[in-house]
Amino acid sequence: MEKYLIWLSQVKGIGPILQKKLLEVFESPEAVYHAHRAELMAVQGIGPAAADSILNSLSLEKADRILEKAEKLKIKILSCFDPIYPEPVKKLPRSPIILYYIGSIKKNSMGVCIVGARRCTGYGKTVTREAAEFLAEEGIPVISGLAKGIDGYAHTACIKSGGYTLAFVAGGADVCYPKEHRELREAVIQNGAVISQYPPNTQARANQFPVRNYLMSAWSHKVLVVEAGEKSGSLITVRLAVDQGKQVLAVPNSIYSRESRGTNRLIANGAEIYLEKRQLLINHKKGFVPQLENKKESNHIKKNVNLNLKVKKTCSPIEKKIWELIAEKPQQIEKFALFEIVHYYRNAYIHLSLGSKLVH
Repeated sequence: MEKYLIWLSQVKGIGPILQKKLLEVFESPEAVYHAHRAELMAVQGIGPAAADSILNSLSLEKADRILEKAEKLKIKILSCFDPIYPEPVKKLPRSPIILYYIGSIKKNSMGVCIVGARRCTGYGKTVTREAAEFLAEEGIPVISGLAKGIDGYAHTACIKSGGYTLAFVAGGADVCYPKEHRELREAVIQNGAVISQYPPNTQARANQFPVRNYLMSAWSHKVLVVEAGEKSGSLITVRLAVDQGKQVLAVPNSIYSRESRGTNRLIANGAEIYLEKRQLLINHKKGFVPQLENKKESNHIKKNVNLNLKVKKTCSPIEKKIWELIAEKPQQIEKFALFEIVHYYRNAYIHLSLGSKLVH
């Protein structure tokens, strides 16, 4: 089946959307290969040009060569029929029917994507390292793109903490890009996998990075953008993540930081502001709510209220009123001051009315 899946994935003019429609109708790539023109055109989206493209590409020589290279380079193949291919990723319209990888892909491999600037600051490095370490400790895969800067720091921190990480690349799984990350690439392979939509020996090109970014966000429950300039490639990942219905977290930074103009703009446009590592948890609800702090505060208030009820009996009228106000809800100190002033002049009026001497 792998040979025919590779063949179908290489037919010009037939992208993942049409490939999936063909597989849905014919149930196997081999059946698509043997289909007649009329049968192909009966599939929604397959017109005369697409049908001719399929029928003019019936040679399996290219697929055989790809399989031979993959075997030689120890590149494994992940097909859309494989149970370890995440179901949520399969359902996305542009997810590929076949992937090439080196390393190991776990059954539950979806995680949190960490992306950012190649030229990152010390602040960005620290946030990335802490986030990746936290995810590793929680057993959540770190997803990134093996690029310089934030990507590299995310993979490295995850590996050092004993975590599992996946690197999606814009060239073949056997091609190291950038070359400086040769050692890091090997470490990723030992602690996860390097994954590509492209066959072996494919060199990384500019137009292939958006495809790689699509997979990064597809394989993630959430996307954390640490630092990004106004024209950062990370913003492409964000747009794709939003289209896929993924939660986007953006790290705030100085408005004077060139590296954070993109992330600050994301926050201004509605991205969730990243304030603490707990937001990275998969089961954490969208929208930051400091629940632990609220719980502590709630317990503190309850204790104070119980104490108030015990001491109320020994208080003066004004003290009792203040305790009552506190017991209801937190109050501004100005309210107590105003209440005391009113109480003072009320007493003064009573004493003067009775001809009494007011004692200050």
